[in-house]
Parts: sequence; structure tokens; C-alpha cells
Amino acid sequence: MAALTPQDIAREAVKLLTARKLPPTPDNFQTVYHEVAGTRPLRPFPLENLRQIGNGLPDRTPGQLRFKAQFNKAVSMHSWEDLEKALLNHFRNHHTPEPTASAVAVVEEKAFPPELLEQTARIIDHALPAVGNDDTKVVEQAEELVNYLRLDSQHPATLRKMMADFAFRLSFVAEEQEQIRRTLLGLLHTVFEQIDAISPDNPWLQQQMAALAEATQPPLSARRLEDVQRRLKGLIHQQALAREQTQEAQRVMKETLGVFLERLAQTADNSDKYQLQFENCANRLEQAQSLSDMAPVLQEAIQSARAMALDTRRTSEELHLLRERATEAEAEVERLRQELDRMSEVASHDLLTGVLNRKGLLEVANRELSRAERMGIDVCLAVLDIDDFKKINDEHGHLTGDGALKHLADVSRRSLRPHDSVARYGGEEFVVLLPDTELEEAVAVITRLQRELTTHLFLEGDKRLLITFSAGVTRMVGTESSTDALNRADQAMYAAKRAGKNRVVAV
Repeated sequence: MAALTPQDIAREAVKLLTARKLPPTPDNFQTVYHEVAGTRPLRPFPLENLRQIGNGLPDRTPGQLRFKAQFNKAVSMHSWEDLEKALLNHFRNHHTPEPTASAVAVVEEKAFPPELLEQTARIIDHALPAVGNDDTKVVEQAEELVNYLRLDSQHPATLRKMMADFAFRLSFVAEEQEQIRRTLLGLLHTVFEQIDAISPDNPWLQQQMAALAEATQPPLSARRLEDVQRRLKGLIHQQALAREQTQEAQRVMKETLGVFLERLAQTADNSDKYQLQFENCANRLEQAQSLSDMAPVLQEAIQSARAMALDTRRTSEELHLLRERATEAEAEVERLRQELDRMSEVASHDLLTGVLNRKGLLEVANRELSRAERMGIDVCLAVLDIDDFKKINDEHGHLTGDGALKHLADVSRRSLRPHDSVARYGGEEFVVLLPDTELEEAVAVITRLQRELTTHLFLEGDKRLLITFSAGVTRMVGTESSTDALNRADQAMYAAKRAGKNRVVAV
């Protein structure tokens, strides 16, 4: 049977209190807790009485001063064991010339290695920020424990109790922090889903949202979160440009439609007015008896025709101006679209495959080099080039070639470790950045990726295509530029091509 955790013991203790109908006072909970855990409850510690005794101890000789200091330290730590040790040592040194073997056995205790105590204190110091400082109790316990670990001597029983109390409290804090992390991740995924739903007609945005949702799947790391932050900033910027483009298009369409309807109404009104005038002239001509009766009617008809022609020309000119404005607005929308495309090109991710582009790769490489130099770890880099990519394009078309690029990117993301980075460096060439990795291990990682590609064939219609790549791997040096490492790995990649393709060469 697995040992009970502090959380399990606490839950069972609460159930037992409820079953026995006991009030959940601290004393009752402590008694039941130790009963479930099978441990002994702590003995009462008369702190004030012992402090009075300690203050009244004599301190005239060095031995008395030493005993008084040990006594008061044991009282301040609430430790019966340390108090017993101080009394026995004092009694042995001053009242018993030849201590018995049992007394010596009680007094003599094996000291902990100072290096172990200091490393334990450092672990607590470094682990505490990871669980936050909202719980003041766990912070206080951590400070007391670290201070005790760094004393000149420690009593094993006291140290064991303090470690157990701290671990018990820390378990609840860690559980709460895990719940907070899951809730925040759920909230972030909800935001991604809502953005995706708002723009169903934007395939690029949907692809980016899917990539962000995938990037925030556990296990998380600082590297992956930095990558998500950069991509989200790029999306926000491009969404602002897209919103500006949409608003401009709506404004132009609304204005154009409004003017068109206005001119259409005016044309209809004018047409009805001139039609009535011409009908009136026709009726008057039928009733005319002489040329003198017909002359004013013809003059009025000519004036009406001229007015109609003038209105028609004016309407035509206004519609022509409206068309020019619409053309200018269309050109502005196209300019905004091109600007959006340009911003996509300077973003940190490749639009086709969703992996890093050249700019994003250099940013990540520089950051990893700084981290490696600071922490004293290795960073390796691999250049991958798809074998016979031109043949794939020639025989199956460029759409199939694009699909092959996306297939390699997808398999790489699934197969590589969470802290590795993949970038499309240009054409059919990819770069894999491998932080905290030695050269031999990096070769093994890239070789494993080659095997994954052979088990995940690329589907093109009803055909299955085997995609392979040649790779060159190198270790990056902190004093060199990323370009130098890329050139070295690129030369190794060409050596792999010459050696028969589908190979990995390290340099």
C-alpha cells in the first residue's frame, strides 16, 4: 500500500472528526492527524516558564555562558531534544567525571555534512519563488528552516520535524499553484478560440491560432511562453491593420452606395418631370392651328431637351468622379493589404509552415547563446534540406511541394523536444536549434527525426510519398555569431548530400 501523503492524512483526519462529532479545534485536529499518520503528537512546550529559567541561569564563567546560550537556543526552537542535549552535556562536564555509556550514547549524535545542509538551504531558497509568496506561513517556515540549516549544529529530530512541517505546508501551496496554472491555460485557450471564431474567413489567422493553442500545451517552458508572446504580439499588430482595412472598405462602400442611390432617385424624378413636359408639348402641338401656335411649343420642348441633356451630363460627371474615388479607395485597400503582407514577412514565423522564419530564428539563437554562456551549457544547431525537392515540384506540382514543407514542419514539431526550436530558413531548408544539448546527443535527436519521417509518410491524394532530408549538425560557440554556426552546419549538410543523402553529418 502506498504511503499516505499529507493531503490524504488531513482529509482522513477531517472525516474522523466528523464521524466522532468532535469540534475541529487545533488540539482535536492535531490529535486525530497523528492518530491517522501513526505518529506521536508533540509534547506541550512551556515556553514562558523555560524562558524564565533560562534568564535566571548563572553566567559568570565561560562554561555557564556556554550552557545558558545552548539552553536559550533550545527554548527558542521549541525543541525538547536540544534542551535534553544541553542539560546532559552540562551535567556530564560539571557533575559526572566519568559519564555512563548510555549517557554518552544519548549525547553523541552524528553531525550532518555542512555541504548537504547548505545545499538543502539553497534548494529551499530557489524553490520558494516557484510557488509564490502569497502564503505568508510557508514563507515564514522556509525562513526559519533555512536559518536553522545554517546554524553551527542541528538536532536531527528537530530538523526532521521542521522539514516535515514545511513539506506539509508546501504541498498545499504547490497544489494551489498547479490549479492556478491550469486555470490560466484554460483561459488562454478560450481567448484563442474566441479570436478564431470572430474571424472565420481568415485562414491565416485560424492557422496562427491553432499554432498558438498547440504551443501552449503542457509541458510548458520559459522558451515556449516567450515564443507564444512574440507570436501573439505579431497577431495583435496584424489584426489592427486588418481592422483598418475593413473599416476603410466599409466606409467607401457605404459612401458609394449612398451617392448611387441618391443619383438614381434624382434621375428617376427628372425623367418623370421631363416626360410630363414632353407629353404636354405633344398635346399642345396636336391642338395647334397655325405655325404661330406651334412655335412657342417647339421652343419649350427644345429648352426641356437641353435641360435634360444638361442634367444627364452633370449626373454622368458626378458618377465619373464617384468612380474615381472608388478606384482610389480600392488602391488604398490594396496598399493596406500589401502592407499587411509585408508585416507578415517581417514577423517571426513562416506563413506557410507556421514554424519560425529567419528573423525569428536569429532572435531565438541569440537568446539561447546568451543563456548558454550564462549557465555554462551547450547549444547545437542543425541545418536540414529536403532531398530531391525539385523533383517533387516537377513531378507533382508546387502545391504538393508546399504540402511536403508543411509535412516536415508538422512532424518536426511533434517529434522534437519541447525546448527545441524549428525554423524555415529558406526554400526547402530548415534549421533546428537544440538548447542544452551536446553534439553527440544533437546528432541522435536529428537521426530520430529522420526515422519519424519514414514512419509518417506524406499523403498526396491516393499516393504516399517518402520525404527525407540531409542534415549537418554543429555546436554553437558563445563567442561566434549565429551566421558562422549556420555556415558551418550548412557545409556539413552538403557533405551529407554528397555522401548519399538522408544522412546526418556532424562538424
